[in-house]
Amino acid sequence: MILKRGLICIILSCMLIIESSAVCLANQVSPSDNYAHQIKQAVSFLHQVQNKDGGFPSVPGGSSSRAVTCWVIMGLAAVGEQVSGSSWAPAGKTPLDYLESNSQALNETTEYARLMLALCAAGQQPQYQGINLRESIAAFQQSSGQFAQLDKGEAGFLNAHMWSVIALASAGSIPNQEMARSWLLSRQNSDGGFGWLEGIASDVDDTGIGIMALVLLGEKTDSPAIEKAVKYLQSCQTQDGGFSCGDEWMGSESNAASDAWGILGLIAAGEDLQADKWRVNGKNPMDHLLSLQGKDGAFKWKPGLDSAAITMTAYALIAMAGKPFPVNIDYCNRAESVETSAPGLNQFTDLKAGAWGYESVMKLVERGVLSGYPDGSFKPANSISRAEFARIIVSALSLQDGQNMTARSFIDVPADYWAHRYISICASQGLIEGLGDGRFDPDGNITGAQLATILVKALPGAEATAEPEGFLWYAKYVSQARDNNLLYPGFQPESPVSRVQCAYSMSNFVSICSNNIRP
Repeated sequence: MILKRGLICIILSCMLIIESSAVCLANQVSPSDNYAHQIKQAVSFLHQVQNKDGGFPSVPGGSSSRAVTCWVIMGLAAVGEQVSGSSWAPAGKTPLDYLESNSQALNETTEYARLMLALCAAGQQPQYQGINLRESIAAFQQSSGQFAQLDKGEAGFLNAHMWSVIALASAGSIPNQEMARSWLLSRQNSDGGFGWLEGIASDVDDTGIGIMALVLLGEKTDSPAIEKAVKYLQSCQTQDGGFSCGDEWMGSESNAASDAWGILGLIAAGEDLQADKWRVNGKNPMDHLLSLQGKDGAFKWKPGLDSAAITMTAYALIAMAGKPFPVNIDYCNRAESVETSAPGLNQFTDLKAGAWGYESVMKLVERGVLSGYPDGSFKPANSISRAEFARIIVSALSLQDGQNMTARSFIDVPADYWAHRYISICASQGLIEGLGDGRFDPDGNITGAQLATILVKALPGAEATAEPEGFLWYAKYVSQARDNNLLYPGFQPESPVSRVQCAYSMSNFVSICSNNIRP
């Protein structure tokens, strides 16, 4: 059940990073000439149903929906449409303008992930109305590796976990990647498939998504887990070549949503959809999906059922484009440049092998401590905020909830702030302090002195000695940081720390704390 909630008889889900182990998906294709006409018709239909506010409704003529607009943005981006351009601003408002003006609060984890995927697909930063979506989703990760908001009843929600993985993949690397992969693998059903919730029956939609998430997490396409998932998909193929959901209450007939998710999962698994094994009575899943397109360009959910035609059309565009999620990632080209464990290969467009700090950055990226931006850059000269550094130190030390967390709070760090958990953990461990007036200043830049102080406090067994009265408050920490080779070249105690400078100091710190756990 991927997007079953809120849409008639279709799927529930709303919703991750290719870390250094990115994989080139075999048989990934660009929009084929065979589908060019169908793609053109589908895009034309979406033009016709776009609202003046730039958004897209659940049904033509209805009010714009943030969820539907996100799916449409991803579908259009997959086939090369520029949703930020004037062609998608019928009344001066683009789909991105609609998203930015939407007043609906974010709630479920899948909502965060879906929105982040849409923004990254459109080439935007994962920032939404002051919320850093990437950091928010990363903060939802539990000590088990699962991405979920337990306080909102999401324990065991596979869809929240899988879409978080995919969303994070669209903008950088996945923290604690191996833990996230192990958590998902342990929830695979005995038939090889996945359901949207732990313990429920498998369905095609979530199995397709599960395959994409596992591949992004580093699972090999020839692994037993992927092979079992592919066999499950094959077991759900019907006599018309399409996929039934596999969920009893959704019926045994093939449908557009299951076709699309099944197709994308198979592409992620390296399957050749044109192979005989995927033909039933001469038809494969793509043949069935295309048969559901009407003369107006819209895709029906099932023959005669126009339920959620706009969303179905968005799904179909992504399937016809042959782009597994996230659609903004070029897997093959990325695979040639991301394998950080191999010498001479680069992950970022603005940080090449041999550049100062390159090895430090790559070391932390591989560990899931740092990540880049959706455009493939690292932005080494950008500064680091105090909140961001709290996340970095928590990730580097593998600190989690439950480790002596205190109720300490800062007036400028509300409970729903994306980094609240990281800041609370650091405060409970005695690693950070506020400004003395009840504030933490989470968005302020971290300075060299503050970085040195935190790292010295976090060193195993380190205790700073008192400085004589009159000395600068940070002098003792900077001195000890220098003794432990934790200061980056050109260190200035009161100047902001850049991303690459932070990487240099953090890399040396991680080398000292080889187990990443503070005693």
